[in-house]
Parts: sequence; structure tokens; C-alpha cells
Amino acid sequence: MAADPRPANDSAPIRPSLFDRAVEAARRDPTPPPAPPAPRAPRPPIDRVSALLAAAIVATPLLTWGGATMLTARAQDEGRAIARRAAPVMAEQAAAQQARTLLQQAWRGAPLGTTLESLARALPPDAALLRAERNAAGMIAIEVAAPDPDRLLAALRRDPVLAGLRATAQARVDGDGRMRVTLEQRP
Repeated sequence: MAADPRPANDSAPIRPSLFDRAVEAARRDPTPPPAPPAPRAPRPPIDRVSALLAAAIVATPLLTWGGATMLTARAQDEGRAIARRAAPVMAEQAAAQQARTLLQQAWRGAPLGTTLESLARALPPDAALLRAERNAAGMIAIEVAAPDPDRLLAALRRDPVLAGLRATAQARVDGDGRMRVTLEQRP
């Protein structure tokens, strides 16, 4: 059997080649003729129903915003009135809480007598106690006159009760060469 000399797609329609199509496109007029203007449809007049519907659509958010503003103002006025009525009760509760806190601090801290006993044992022989006090917040303030503040502080740090004392001020005492050292201890 001999091979068929015709290609298999011989029955396919013959189309112009790519080159022929490009030449045809180049010969054509590039500007198409202008299209005739489309006839204008007449605008219908706005009827009453459409106008009312449009007004309702626009008015709804405005009315909602106005109502919300009024409700907010009322709620804020009521909140201020409640705050005015509750202010005395809140102040009383705050004062009671502060008193409980001060009492708790005083209860936890060492009594001033214990601190004074420890101070009497720890003070160097040439130092003198000028003032000792504990305020309502539980802070201890002590003033000591000593010729050498560094030796005084070293002696006080050896005692565990007095280890929390910190020197906050120093001033020279008139005439005798001593320094006044102010010590404070926070609760």
C-alpha cells in the first residue's frame, strides 16, 4: 500500500494566511462611520409618591440622629444627677478605706517604743537623740546629733530594726562641731 499524497486535513476549508489577513487589515479604513445619535427618551416628571419616598429616605437618618442625640443628653443628665447623689457616699467610703490602710500600716510596723529601744542600743556613745516621731502614715522620722554621720549610719545599719532608716538631711549644729542627721523610714 502506498502512502496517500494528500495531507490528512485536505477537507478543511481554505482560509487566508496570516500575511493575507494583515494586508487586508492595513487596507481597510481605520475610522468607522459615526453612529447616528440615539433618540432621547423623555424624562418623566417627578410625581408625588416618588417625592415623598425620597423625602422619607433622606429624613430617616436625620430623625434617627436627632433622637439618639436627645437620648444621649438625657442619659448624661441622669448620670450627672446620680454622681451628685452618690458623691457623699463615695467620699465616706474613700475615707474609710484610707483609715483602714493607715491602721493596717501601723499594725504591721514595729511600735515606736521598739524602735527607740533599738536606737538606744545602736547609737554610738557620743551621739544624742534629738527627736523621734511616727506620723499617721506610719513613717518614722528621727533626728540625731553626732560628730561623725558616717559612723552613726554604720552603727544603725547593724541593727535589723533600724536597717531601713535612710539619711535625708544633714546640718551642722551650732558651736559644738556636731552634725544634725535626719533619718526617715518608710513603712
